[in-house]
Order: sequence, then C-alpha cells, then structure tokens
Amino acid sequence: MTIHKITAAGLVGFALAASSSAALAAPPEGLYSADQLLDADVYAEGSDKQIGEIDDIVFDNNMTIKSFIVETEGKFGLGGKSYVVEPNQLSVETIAGPKAIEPNYRVTLNASSSELSGYPVYNDAWWEGAQSQASDAWEQTRESASSAWTRLKEGTNDLIDRAQGQNDNQSDNEASGATTDQSSDAGASTGTVIDNSADDSMSNADDTNR
Repeated sequence: MTIHKITAAGLVGFALAASSSAALAAPPEGLYSADQLLDADVYAEGSDKQIGEIDDIVFDNNMTIKSFIVETEGKFGLGGKSYVVEPNQLSVETIAGPKAIEPNYRVTLNASSSELSGYPVYNDAWWEGAQSQASDAWEQTRESASSAWTRLKEGTNDLIDRAQGQNDNQSDNEASGATTDQSSDAGASTGTVIDNSADDSMSNADDTNR
C-alpha cells in the first residue's frame, strides 16, 4: 500500500487521474477525485477511530473550495451533527487502490473530537449567514473596484489637463519670444536705415561745402 500525504490547501480544484498502467500503483499527487473524496472516512488527530465522513463540499463564487462538511456519528459527544471545516483544518492521505481513477482517501482533522464539537454546525442558519457574508464581500469588492476606476480616471484626467496646460504655456512663451525677436529685428533694421540715412546726409553736406 502506498500513501501520499497532501494538505487540503492544494485542493483548489478536482480532476480525475488518468487511467494508465503506470498510474495503477498510486494516483499522481495533485489530482483528487471529488466523487471519491465525498464519503471518505474522517479521523480525529492522533486517533485511529473514525468520527465521521466528508458529506459535502462548499465552493465560493470563484469555484474555490470554501469549506468541507464533516458528518459525524452519534458518538464521541458529537451528537451526529455535521460540522463546517475549513480546508486548512484537515489533511488528506491518498491510498492506492485497484483502479487509478478510484483512489481511496483518509481524512484527518487537525483537531480532536472535542475540538470539532466547537466548530460551526452545518445548518440553514450557517448557510444563510455565510451566503450573506459572501454577498457583502462581493458587493464591497465591486464597489472598491468601481471606486478605484473612478480615482484612476480622475487622476488620468488631471495629468492630461496639466500636460495640456504646460503645452499651452510653452506655446505662449514661444510665441511671445518670437514676437520679441521680430520686434528686435525690426528695430535693428530701422536703426540701420536711420544710420545709413544720416551717413548719406552728412556725405551730401560735405560735398555741398566743398
């Protein structure tokens, strides 16, 4: 018998192990059968006495495992109730069977039977409360995403406005500089004309005096 110890944190999704001669000895680690996991025997930590079995699996909106439901027997003070167990509160051993696609599982709680009795009881009240919390969390996530998008859009618009303002100022400064240069050039040209005229007048006057 070959046993592979894995943690339930790896049970993000389920898939059937491929049927092949090489896989008959033991299912590959990382593949788990939801069908075979349901009804798998559950044991308390440090005990070889079965206290119940996996009765159901609860998923969230992302189809990620939220909880395992452990149905207990009417002993160990558990009263035959079903309890909600989080994935990180149990571990699973894969035991090789005669068929690769029908692995056997042994589930061990990271708790004693007395500690399990303090876990949430799986009933209508728990379901409604958990569903309400999940809906509220989804709504908060949606609102946060919408608010983040609004802030991003406003920030982008501010950046565009600032960039546009800088471009306008630069254009105005360039236009003003060009006008000043043109005025200076015109002044210089006018001065040159005046100087030339003065020189011509003085030359004519000299010629007349002679």
